[in-house]
Amino acid sequence: MTVDVWAPLGVAGVVPVVDELSIPDFHHMPKSVPFAARTQVDVAGHRVTVVWRHRVLVASLADDAAPGGAREIASGFRQPATGGPDSILWNFVLMPVDVLGETVALDRERSGRDRWQLRVSGPAGRSWQWRPAGRIFADRMELTRSDESAPVVTHLLRPVPGRPGPASGPPEVRWEASASLAEVLLPLLWVLDRAHTCLLPKTQRVLRGEFL
Repeated sequence: MTVDVWAPLGVAGVVPVVDELSIPDFHHMPKSVPFAARTQVDVAGHRVTVVWRHRVLVASLADDAAPGGAREIASGFRQPATGGPDSILWNFVLMPVDVLGETVALDRERSGRDRWQLRVSGPAGRSWQWRPAGRIFADRMELTRSDESAPVVTHLLRPVPGRPGPASGPPEVRWEASASLAEVLLPLLWVLDRAHTCLLPKTQRVLRGEFL
């Protein structure tokens, strides 16, 4: 089975993202553990499984013709960021993602006085911004193409003041019909990477007495 991971999915959708790794398991799991299941999602008919393999997040697409019935299509490994604004006061990490042998790189940059976003660049000149939505409190993360104003993929995280939402339930990922499978998976991996460690934007974490 051959899937063009950069082709438009052709249908909009939204699915829950149930992280199978709990917060206690995350904090007590030895770094030497070779495997941990993270989530399974159906993206417009594409069954995707994400696992933690030696602390590398690996997304595989169900494929009966592949060994083991799955084909790895993306993987990301967190790396400490160096340089840039606030690098002394706020330690942070980045997760470049390998998508079928091509690297999607990213870097953190300021977006206004007290906000941040990630500048993302991919193969064939593709580029995006991944950023928290909202001025002070943010209940979602948005992936927006550099030449567009509306996000192509949105992660709904948690309810915040002024934007009510369900009090419980897993986060959700929502995509537009023009989104590609790769565009859905990139922020999915980033959210899972940060789910238990500093996903919140800087201002929201300062209000909680924490630092990004």
